[in-house]
Amino acid sequence: MKFMDRFQQLLEKTLVPFSNKLGQNKVMQSISEGMIMTLPVTIGASVFSILANFPIKPVNQWFQSVGISDSMNAIVNGSTNILAVFIVFAIAYSYGKRAQSNGIVAGLLSLSSFFMLAPQSIGDGDKATAAFSLNYLGSEGIIVAILVAVLVSICYVKLSKIKKLVIHLPESVPAMVSQSLEPLVIGIIIFLFIFMFRLVFDFTSYGTFFEFINQLIAKPLMNIGGSVPAILLVFVLSNILFLFGIHPAAVQAAIMPIIISMMVGSSAAFQAGEQVPHLENLAVFAFVNNDSAGGTLSLLIMGLFIGKSKRYKEFFKISLVPNLFNINEPVIFGMPIVLNPIMFIPFTLSSLVSGGVALLSVKIGFITNYNPMIGLGMPWTLPKVIASVFTVGWQGPIIWIINFILLALLYYPFFKVLDNQALKEEEQ
Repeated sequence: MKFMDRFQQLLEKTLVPFSNKLGQNKVMQSISEGMIMTLPVTIGASVFSILANFPIKPVNQWFQSVGISDSMNAIVNGSTNILAVFIVFAIAYSYGKRAQSNGIVAGLLSLSSFFMLAPQSIGDGDKATAAFSLNYLGSEGIIVAILVAVLVSICYVKLSKIKKLVIHLPESVPAMVSQSLEPLVIGIIIFLFIFMFRLVFDFTSYGTFFEFINQLIAKPLMNIGGSVPAILLVFVLSNILFLFGIHPAAVQAAIMPIIISMMVGSSAAFQAGEQVPHLENLAVFAFVNNDSAGGTLSLLIMGLFIGKSKRYKEFFKISLVPNLFNINEPVIFGMPIVLNPIMFIPFTLSSLVSGGVALLSVKIGFITNYNPMIGLGMPWTLPKVIASVFTVGWQGPIIWIINFILLALLYYPFFKVLDNQALKEEEQ
């Protein structure tokens, strides 16, 4: 443990000052606080998310037969599946408040700007329906939500300092009415810029700013193929982007058609009792995230045992059950891991570690086959340690446990730095 202690001291000398300096920036503080403010939504809905996608098929079928699946999905659709909506308001509100301005007005202007930029119809031509797509309001819209919240709230704060743009009514007018009319001119100016910005994308091949951002991220990944290095690269990049609030679903979607085609193409060989042709690729894909993104289950359980601060011990207790079922948002946005420079290295490297162990296990002949038919129909909420039994066999849980231990060791020195910081704050 001496090596770990020395490494921890090195991290405290190098990363902690940088982290503290970054944490003093108003924009970064607002993004971090805004993400944390969404915790009641993500944790509260996680129970229904597990039930709506219950990993035991007969139970899931029973929920559907009695007619409660749609209502459980409605809870998820109205919370975590429109997380970008909550994020855009929360970040802008936080920035407005920190800048000693009206946080609610900053939040409302940002929220309306977000909807103004979003695609407002589904379908093409005569079949088009006026509606907002859940994709853009959820995981695929988070990066746009952050950008809109920051830029619009900064504009609002700057413009509100120009006295000529603020409407001042007589004192006889009720304060509620007066405060609501003060930013009227500022709102018109901001919405004029939003209109011009949207108009620019209307005349491009992207159509919308949302589609531009998604293609900017996903399109290069579409061309790298489905090799083992490509799979590892996609997941490492998705981890990096998740650190900036971009949900991995938007990135990993680029490689999923290739993975699915590998599974479909391997089914005949598996049914014939032969080794599947893409074993290395499918094994790496199965373990590249040992549980949820970043292998954070190792962090949570390790932190519960060695953590000393109440902040992390209590938070990890709350986040553990959703994380077991691969619901990671409480940890990502609540700890937070987003925009946390101390967590950057272990979170990024986690997929290389767990994917590398899976590749090595195939190379040495430990993993000998993969069931692609089960892999295709596996519910995403099924704990990975259980899923690995059905896809890989008895070897699966062994590989999972090895990865779990390695990831706990990877997170250990970085978590200790955060835990010590939190402990000092609590003692003060």
